[in-house]
Amino acid sequence: MKRAAAVFTFIVLFAGAALSAAQAPAQQNNVMKAMADELQRSVSELQFKDLEKPYFIQYIILDREQYQADATFGGLTASKKDRARILQAQVRVGDYDFDNSEFIAQGFQPQSGVLTTTIIDDDYDGIRHSLWLATDAAYKQSVEQLARKRAFVQNKVRDEQIPDFSMENAITSVGSPLHLEFDKTVWEKQLRDWSAMFREFPSIQESSISLRALVINKYLVNSEGTRTLQPSMIVTLEIEARTEAEDGMRLVHSIPFNAASFAQLPAKQVVDDSIRRMGADLTALRTAPIFNKDFSGPVLLTGQASAEMFARVLAPNLSGQRLPLSERELAQGQTTFSELVERMNRPVLPPFISVFDDPAQSQIGNQELIGHYQVDDQGVPAQRVSLIEEGVLRNFLMSRRPTKELPRSNGHGRSGFPGRETAQIGNLFIESNEGKSYDQLKQELIKSCKREQLQFCLLIKALTPDGRSPIGIPVLTYKVYVDDGHEELVRGASASAIPIRSLREIEAVGNDTFVANRLGGSADVPTPMSVVAPSVLLEEMDLKRPPATQQKPALLTHPYFSRN
Repeated sequence: MKRAAAVFTFIVLFAGAALSAAQAPAQQNNVMKAMADELQRSVSELQFKDLEKPYFIQYIILDREQYQADATFGGLTASKKDRARILQAQVRVGDYDFDNSEFIAQGFQPQSGVLTTTIIDDDYDGIRHSLWLATDAAYKQSVEQLARKRAFVQNKVRDEQIPDFSMENAITSVGSPLHLEFDKTVWEKQLRDWSAMFREFPSIQESSISLRALVINKYLVNSEGTRTLQPSMIVTLEIEARTEAEDGMRLVHSIPFNAASFAQLPAKQVVDDSIRRMGADLTALRTAPIFNKDFSGPVLLTGQASAEMFARVLAPNLSGQRLPLSERELAQGQTTFSELVERMNRPVLPPFISVFDDPAQSQIGNQELIGHYQVDDQGVPAQRVSLIEEGVLRNFLMSRRPTKELPRSNGHGRSGFPGRETAQIGNLFIESNEGKSYDQLKQELIKSCKREQLQFCLLIKALTPDGRSPIGIPVLTYKVYVDDGHEELVRGASASAIPIRSLREIEAVGNDTFVANRLGGSADVPTPMSVVAPSVLLEEMDLKRPPATQQKPALLTHPYFSRN
């Protein structure tokens, strides 16, 4: 069914230039003009004989500039700069209620348009040529997909007829393009100096300091009337080091600093301190006792470890993204990616915890939030969404794929790569009105241990965000003994998955706040997001001991230290 959309104009003024990037004039440029003109032609003329005319067409161009450099042990190992433009043409046939999208059958995965590259020159005709080719391919693809989808549902019984795509108001949000400009010589010298600091730690076998600066100018035009140009920048400084215990166990630790500009990276002294602290922690881990017995019981997660846990366990389940249509989902009755879909207006956290997402907030205190944005990746204005109120689930994050209860987007359709947009967090805040100090949390942990008749419980201060582990790999894990409360560093523990429903049994949270600026999605075009969370005491968490066999330790000592 066709519906008329109310159209309004939403203008975002991007004030000021980042210190690390130069802004070009915000005048009409050839990229946007080529996109708008080719879109107008496609809307007017694109149609196969005797087949449906597209009801929605959208073009996205990502103009990406990137610089990356790596250093180890005082020497630069890589330095490169590149630029590319990624283009996506999305053509939808059918209508908002039922179209060619989000369908899996007979091995065909759901596709959303055609993704390709285009020229990096601002050549009007060259860009239109690329758009024309992509549009033609996308339309033919969509017509074929719709025919398959109609054939699939013809003899299927579906409980609910939910629209495939939400109709949204048109907006105009045009910023000024950014260009990557910084002092390459200064930063490469700084990387060498930082990487050389690991020479202070003879036990460190491998180490690296990596710098990546990424500028993306995202152009979007669609047939609903939306026109946006969103400039953004991500600068990542990552410290990583590895060592080896005498029994051959490999130990790794990493700290990423993600910022929206060079100016927002931590001060030099903060990075210096982080490197020395990492070196000292790994040196201590190398000789720490092994975690030699599986554990199930109370665990206190502080700082980065708590934020990483919430990012892995809670955040994905706050997405209202509906699954594609497929045989499996029809058979299982599964509708969304979230395990909390049936918990709306019911408790999912303790009553002293509330959660909201606010992409419009650019910082908390003096800490910048990289999950900040004005318009999402589907051209919908960002909205603050109250998700959990005093422990009760009240809402989900939504993209333009509706559910029965939530028919419109709330500005959280996000993805680095065009066409892969799903409902995701921007800036996720976990707050409590009953926060406790670290000492109070530790005492609560010990009380929990006593109730469980355990000699010790566990404290985790850092998790390496490894994608192969359900919540990351515990790096700094401590046994906290009931008798006197002393902490003992142990190595080798691995964490099992934490069921989302177990978060209802959180025993206490801290009065502290840790900001985790994280990158999700593709490494080439990541999605920036932030999680703001307190320390948290879990009633129960499972950790496993390491396998009995380890690789053989290195035969020779580090060559630098062997000369001294």
